[in-house]
Amino acid sequence: MKLLLEKLTRSTRQSNLPNDIAIAIPRVFCGLLLAFSLGASKFGMPWSPEASNLSLFEVSDWFVEDVSNFGGIFAALPLLFAWLAAASEAIGGLCLALGLKTRVSSFFLIVTMLVAIFFQQWDNGLWAMLPALGFLWVSLYNLIMGSGRLGLDYIISNRLKNDRLLTTPINQINGRVKTVGHILVFLMICTADAQEKNVSFKVDTKNFEDVNTVSIRGNIAPLSQKEDYKLVDNDGDGVYEASIDFNTSKRNVKFKFLINGQAELQGSDNRVIWFKDEPVSGNYIYNEFNYYNQEELDKLVFTDKQIEEDIAVLKEIVQYIHPNVYKFRDSIALQEDFQLLEEEMKRNPELTKVYGAVSKFAAKIKCSHTFTNPWNQGGFMEKANFYHPDKIPFTFNRIGKRLFIDKNASENTQLRKGLEIITINHIATDDVLSRLAEYVTSDGNNYEKKLERLAVTGEEKFSMFDIFYPIEFGTQKTFSLRLKDLNTGKESQAVVNSISKTNRTKLLIERYGKLDTSVKDGWNFEIINKDIARLSIKSFSVHRNEFDWKAYLDNVFIQLNDKSIPNFIIDIRGNEGGQGEVGQYILERVVQKQLKVTAMQSSVRYLNIPSGFKNHINTWAKFPYDFNGKIETQKEGRYFLKEKYSVGEKIMKPKKDNYNGKVFLMTDASNSSATHLMATYAKQMDNITLVGQETGGNQLGTNGGYMFFLRLPNTKVELDIPVIHQYVPTSQKPIDGGVKPHISIEKNAQDFINNQDTELNTLITLIKTK
Repeated sequence: MKLLLEKLTRSTRQSNLPNDIAIAIPRVFCGLLLAFSLGASKFGMPWSPEASNLSLFEVSDWFVEDVSNFGGIFAALPLLFAWLAAASEAIGGLCLALGLKTRVSSFFLIVTMLVAIFFQQWDNGLWAMLPALGFLWVSLYNLIMGSGRLGLDYIISNRLKNDRLLTTPINQINGRVKTVGHILVFLMICTADAQEKNVSFKVDTKNFEDVNTVSIRGNIAPLSQKEDYKLVDNDGDGVYEASIDFNTSKRNVKFKFLINGQAELQGSDNRVIWFKDEPVSGNYIYNEFNYYNQEELDKLVFTDKQIEEDIAVLKEIVQYIHPNVYKFRDSIALQEDFQLLEEEMKRNPELTKVYGAVSKFAAKIKCSHTFTNPWNQGGFMEKANFYHPDKIPFTFNRIGKRLFIDKNASENTQLRKGLEIITINHIATDDVLSRLAEYVTSDGNNYEKKLERLAVTGEEKFSMFDIFYPIEFGTQKTFSLRLKDLNTGKESQAVVNSISKTNRTKLLIERYGKLDTSVKDGWNFEIINKDIARLSIKSFSVHRNEFDWKAYLDNVFIQLNDKSIPNFIIDIRGNEGGQGEVGQYILERVVQKQLKVTAMQSSVRYLNIPSGFKNHINTWAKFPYDFNGKIETQKEGRYFLKEKYSVGEKIMKPKKDNYNGKVFLMTDASNSSATHLMATYAKQMDNITLVGQETGGNQLGTNGGYMFFLRLPNTKVELDIPVIHQYVPTSQKPIDGGVKPHISIEKNAQDFINNQDTELNTLITLIKTK
């Protein structure tokens, strides 16, 4: 054992101390980055972020699922491999930084980085692989050379040479080795408590021609995300089948079908089937989600007593938790809203109508994060409303309260881009939008944001227009449209059949090519000419680490500086927000003189969550359940958080590699939350000019930070409730509206018809003339 320890800890000394310092810097830096950032976000350590909600040595569920998607042996034992990879980063990174067992930790890190490169990032290109490659080279060097003079291994090795084997007896070392072995055995047992589950899959493909092969992919072996599992049609009726045995401890399997190698449900979530003790069967129609028929919907009706119970829960929790519930509604008005909601639910107790009534109530609070979130409703509501084939078979562009055909997924070739929609089923489009806007939330009285949320672009997972149109106007089998050609002034009539959202997406892809349905798809950098470059970002939602966004932005600034491009356009139109650090990272790279960023005022309405609430609400973190010890001051019924739990005052200083040209930030009504906040800070910077339309947030503050997800006990309608009110003080008096641009440019219908970008073209012209 002594000889083994000596070999493992022996380090190669450099010729002098400065050289040892030079090689120690990348080892320490990479080790700390792995241990305290990358590893701690997915593996429970004492310093893991509170928001990760991980206990000690626990691996995050999302990382286990990511590893499972690698397929093969990773899909067979995802928990084991996820645990080993996360531990090698968190624990191995710390050992690397300390120079303790450097070669052992380097070996595990090398394996982890090779898996990351070849199984996770290979298809995302070189830039996505660069972080893993960097850690790989540092680990490889330290595997060969050891820690060097500035590491604990060097001290241990010297003591071993002098026959002074630390202070730990050999039998204690053997005991620790056994302990590690016991942990690994325990992990094996955890992954081995799987049970046999049988599922019979049937998928109807009769609506499709030229079907050569039908297969399935999924997240649990024997299914794989990369390899097809073939289904068969033995009787030639167009229904393909397979009976599959799963050996797993998971509660469900996520999957999609493929015809001729082409996956269904583009832009939508995977299908899910839940395991039971007995065999399970699932019957599906290719490229359509299952939904309730009218007979099933007629059974989804609630009693007065059930509605009263739901209203009681809703009243108690919303008034207790919501940080800004009385900002735009006083107590009397709010109680009237609850009363009206109860009356409406009793008058129309069907599930879809109840969902609509709660949505209208939430919209009156005037908070963009308080809504019946379609992403959180679950299969019950999805089958009742979201998946029905009653959607419009086209996408549209909105200018004010006017709608224009964009892409046509219908069978009617009469619909073409640029035709204005005057009426839908004999109701004027401005009336349609006004009635649907009552279901949609925005911050304060920012009405343009409501209209923006009714967009149908084809790229969204859920469209508020799709969801609320049948609730307000009834389910439609056809849509009668009155159209106007702006070039000729002539009007025409068109009738189109309704369609499901999934089939609309399929047809749009076939006719117009790939849609931007992922976060990465919405990031684009282009050099327009030698004087102008443009970065377009459609979403800041980078929390799933879909790609290395920081490396992407770093490359953008390298190109800007290398080519000395004097004008840089940052285009965040169509971007509702996401992670605020994206906007901050960009602004820090363009700041040209020292700027003091005002501390955010963050406040809540409660100190701790009553135990009775926990039957109805949940969230992803422990943090918002108890604010005791986190409060700085209390005033006017609010508890203001200490600066360490908020966004504190910050000084932005120019860096050597910062961009020093002119910066233009393009905004519109979609910008709320993180993108509205980015615009707020950008307007305080002298070298940034805001261009476009007013943002969709509100200068009086936004509500967010953490969210509670309230599930009503009987109707099962889910309501998102934000926890923290966030307000950024500025030198100007705030208004009940968004951030106004320095240069206002309105959209132009004729430019849309001619496939021209009004705002971008106008800005480029302004840059050239100035």
